[in-house]
Amino acid sequence: MNSSGRDESVEQVIRGLAQEVFTAIRLKDVASLGRILADDFVHRSADGAEAGREEFLAGIAAMPVEVTSVGGEHLKVSVYGDVAVMTGVQRAEWRQGDAAEGVSSVAFTDVFALRGGRWLMVLAYGVELQS
Repeated sequence: MNSSGRDESVEQVIRGLAQEVFTAIRLKDVASLGRILADDFVHRSADGAEAGREEFLAGIAAMPVEVTSVGGEHLKVSVYGDVAVMTGVQRAEWRQGDAAEGVSSVAFTDVFALRGGRWLMVLAYGVELQS
């Protein structure tokens, strides 16, 4: 298989993992999400804050809102050997009790590395966009 065929195959895998991440976030399913994150995973925010794997998973589990939908827009995948980078915008709709609801838009970059034959997310960077 030529490298472009391999890249297309990897792109499909990464897009599938992104959908699993979106679903796990919506459901606060940290077990499923944890299977996608590398042990040395790091989440970075625009303000410079960093969270390791366990802190990130705990934050997802403790979200004070119900995520009613989440998905990606403008998704692009670039493959560099054993590293793949996905960029896009994550849009999530949420509600908190009966009183509050809203939409969150986050521009993101997710970095995946091929480790032990599996693609794992090693880095996520997100910047909240103004609605």
